[in-house]
Parts: sequence; structure tokens; C-alpha cells
Amino acid sequence: MHRRNFIRLIGGGAVFAATAGLSACAEAPDPTTAWVSPGSSQRDVRLYALAHAILAPNPHNRQPWLARLDGDDQLSLFVDRTRLLPATDPFGRQIVIGCGAFLELLSIAASIKGYQAQVLPFPDGQPERSFDQRPFARVTFVKGGAADPLFRHILRRRTSRDPFADQKIPRADLAALEAAGLAPGLRTGSVSGGPGLEGLKDMTKRAFHREVDTPAANQETVDLIRIGAHEVAEHRDGISLTGAPIEAMKAVGILTRENLAKPGTIAFKQNRSFCDPLCDSARAFVWIVSHGEGRMLELASGRAYARMTLEATARHVALQPMSQALQEYPEMAPLFAESLRRTAVQPGERLQMLVRAGYAAEGPPAPRRGLAAHLRAA
Repeated sequence: MHRRNFIRLIGGGAVFAATAGLSACAEAPDPTTAWVSPGSSQRDVRLYALAHAILAPNPHNRQPWLARLDGDDQLSLFVDRTRLLPATDPFGRQIVIGCGAFLELLSIAASIKGYQAQVLPFPDGQPERSFDQRPFARVTFVKGGAADPLFRHILRRRTSRDPFADQKIPRADLAALEAAGLAPGLRTGSVSGGPGLEGLKDMTKRAFHREVDTPAANQETVDLIRIGAHEVAEHRDGISLTGAPIEAMKAVGILTRENLAKPGTIAFKQNRSFCDPLCDSARAFVWIVSHGEGRMLELASGRAYARMTLEATARHVALQPMSQALQEYPEMAPLFAESLRRTAVQPGERLQMLVRAGYAAEGPPAPRRGLAAHLRAA
């Protein structure tokens, strides 16, 4: 959620009058320091790679990763089961995709230090409907291999939550994004005009409305909204709302988690329509489809999506996942079925990622909890 959109939607003179009284608010610590020269002080290539991996895109910015150093050259990677999304992602599909993105950035960063990150997915078996104590990957670092050119885009990658400019994406750039998202067991697709584009704009809006109208799903998101700089700095995860007007709306009681969860309030109504201008401004949609289902393909989809985001960054194209229609709870089922039709998903396939694309100014990086928060004792 971008604060400028929220301000524009809610408005109100009282908000801006209150802003003046908040100028003396103490500054909070910077929650984005993980993006500044990550791993530069680390001599262990594993820690250097992990410092970059934690910058990966992931659902609701939960950062659901834990790493254990094994021996001198291995890592075991685990899902942090305290950071799941049971209402909107009941089977953990999106969490595993986030773990795949983490793995890809880990591998790319290792390559810069002259190492190959040899990944063994689910070495002790795959979880099915829920996660357990088994690792989602074991990684061995072996000297050799070529440096991945996508590395130089890791620190500039962003997920855009602004409306996109009225500027068409060249077909060659869309083709490059699709190519970046290809991997064994996966295919990609895109649409950039005509009824196909308009249909996906409308569907993604309705899916967002459905999520907000579903109490458990909306509450899960609301609980992860960090309102104001101090909450953002305290948690360093979730969905950030910052800036003096946000602090003012919070101070006068307009912008609270209680109001965001309560139908009929200004905050609830405007949150429900928040995504409308984002969907309407999409210049294209890009998607990743797997030939089958299962944890291995979810992990592969996350790795592919990470590469797609870095290729997009290289081409100055902004991306934002529109995952609401892909979520697997009963209230979303009709829109889930519609998403499959609109992206021509065939029987036996799974739509893993649906992403809007366009052009927007580069925003600040998302908060991160820092490397130490992800290290697990042996």
C-alpha cells in the first residue's frame, strides 16, 4: 500500500492540520540498512550470499527463511513456521515461491564470489499440505562457475505499489521477461493489449475486493500493516505505511488497524478501492505456469520469478505480483477459476505467478529484518 494513494483517497483537512503537531516526532532507526553493502564485512561466502538472499521478493514481506551453517561449505534452509499466511495461503504455495526467490538470489550472490551454490531441494522429503522441521533446501558451495550478470540489479529491485505511467512496454522487453522466467517444468506468457489486458485488469480488481471482503483474509493483511515509522522500524517486515501524513492520520484515529478491518469505516472503504488505480494502470500482465503441481515446481517458480524481477530491473520495467486471485481459500474459488481461463492454463498445469508490469519511479526498498534474524543455531 503506498502512502500517497492512501492520502489522496482519504484526504481530510484535519489530517493535514494534525501533521504540523507531529514534526517533533523522534526519528526511528532505518529499517532498510540490510540493503546497504550487504555482506561486505563477511569473509564466509555463505554469509555473503545469505545477506543478498534476504532481499528476495516474498509474500506480504514475511521473510519466512531460516538458515543453518553446516560444516565449512554447506547451508540447510528452513521455512520459518512462525511467519506463514494461513488465511490467504493455506497450503503455503506462496511461501515456497518466496523460498525459491531466496534460493535464486543466494545462488547469484555466490557466483560473484567465484562459487557455485549446488542446491538439493527438499533433501529429507517434501512437505505436502503443511510444513515441518525438514529443510526446503541444502546448499553446498563449490568453487567455480561464472559470475551471474543479474547480480548487479539485486540492490535496485523493487516491488512497485504505485500506478504505472501511460507508456507501452516494448514487445522485446516483455519477451525478455518471459525468457527470464523460463525453467524446466515452467512456461511463461504475457498480454499487453486488447480484451486480454482489460479482462485481467478487471479480474485483479475484483479479486482484491474479494480478499478485503473476506474477514479472515483481510484481517491477516491488516495485522501485517505497519503504520508509521516506529512500527516499521520495530517489525521490519509486513506492509509499510510511513510519512508525516500517515503519522497524522494515525494520531487522529483515522488510520488504525481496527478501522482497516471494520466494514463501513473510511479506512476500510478506501483500502478496498486502493488497488483499483494500480490494476487500471497495468501496461501488461506476465505470468508463470508450471507443468503440474507440487513443492518442487513451486520452488522452481520462485527461482524463475526472481530472475524475471532482475531482468525487469535491468530494463527499467516495474513489476507487482497480483496474487489475490491465485489464493486457495473458498471465497476466492470463482476468481481462481477465472484466472486460469484468462491465462489459458491447461488441465494438469498450475498458474504460479500473475504479475502486472509497467513503468514507475523507483521507490524505497522494503524493510528487512537483517541477516542475524535468519540464522539458526546448529
